[in-house]
Amino acid sequence: MAAVELISAKAMSPDDFAEGLLAALATTGQTEITVNQNQLHRAFRRVLAEAEKPESLWVDSRDVDYDPLYQLSGWLDKFLARAQRDLLISSPNPSYGRIVINLSSEDGETILKEHGGQATFKKLAAMFLQESRA
Repeated sequence: MAAVELISAKAMSPDDFAEGLLAALATTGQTEITVNQNQLHRAFRRVLAEAEKPESLWVDSRDVDYDPLYQLSGWLDKFLARAQRDLLISSPNPSYGRIVINLSSEDGETILKEHGGQATFKKLAAMFLQESRA
């Protein structure tokens, strides 16, 4: 029980990580992402795996599901729906084939300051873009 409390006390939530990733993308001027659904989910999973490391952001991703067979995450779909509801993103179709980030570069910097790890988030955002194009 103490180990779980220790992890949750220091680790970043997956929601904060995903919001920070969107903010980092906005700071680089990347306001539109065009990928198919599997590319999006696969890229997010690879970046999340990097962010889970204690020397990175140490994200507690126990609640994030990922089906390796279908390469989809129900958690990511729910996050994207919430992000659209909260006007962080917009997407013209339900498959998230095209995502427009509705954050300015300044908004992104503000969010990154709240979450900390700005340089790491920006590195992970670059990794996400590279992985989503692979």
